[in-house]
Amino acid sequence: MPWTMRSVIGLWFFLVWPVVASDTASVRRATVEVVIDGDTVTLDSGETIRLAGINTPEIKSGQPFAALAQQYLEQRVHNRQVLVENATDPVDPHDRTLAYLYTLDGDSLQLALLEAGLASAIVIAPNDRHSDEYAAAETRARLAGKGIWGVSTYRPRHAMTMTPKDRGYGFVRGRVQRTVLGKKWFEFHLARNFVILIQRARWQQYFRYSPCRLDQADVVVRGWVSGKGKRLRTTISHPFMLERCADTGQSLCHWSAAAGRLTQ
Repeated sequence: MPWTMRSVIGLWFFLVWPVVASDTASVRRATVEVVIDGDTVTLDSGETIRLAGINTPEIKSGQPFAALAQQYLEQRVHNRQVLVENATDPVDPHDRTLAYLYTLDGDSLQLALLEAGLASAIVIAPNDRHSDEYAAAETRARLAGKGIWGVSTYRPRHAMTMTPKDRGYGFVRGRVQRTVLGKKWFEFHLARNFVILIQRARWQQYFRYSPCRLDQADVVVRGWVSGKGKRLRTTISHPFMLERCADTGQSLCHWSAAAGRLTQ
């Protein structure tokens, strides 16, 4: 039987739509006009899309692989139509749309960047829709030493060596020396000048263990380091962002151990 346009479109929806859609997400077509960096694009409508669930090296900071991540994404989406799946919480603090991007064939751009070692996975609650897939892709790239996982620049820094110049996204390791369980915030101090902050409400919603289990535990946290003066902090909202080194599963602890043991 000859193929008709209707049958081709019907087959596309049958094969591709289940891959890129979920019960809580809708998918729309759009054209990418500008690729700002490895995880941010602008559509021809003027809308800025921040790729949810990943973070790529910063071009402005001159980080290794930043330009390559931008080029990698640009080659795949610049002046092309893509599928846009908005995240559960679709707007970030910079008024950008948080979304998952796919080619018209249904291939995830986030997964492609992770598999190439040009991005790391992140989870900012409640946007954890594809976190298992992204974590698995990141692990494969890290074990293969691809991209950012093959250079020392991105290895976890020890909390005690952190300085104000280390602000920005990164990985920090250390031992939880003091725990403060406040009414609104939980504080996990890795050093005198570095603390991990988690809202009590987020902990109760997403974390499946007692915060007391982190006391004196070796951990690696991923996220954005900020703070005033010499006091630095990383605020997280999901357990994916905090690895307990006594556990199995994520392997940032093992990766950082290749450069030196975790010490107090």
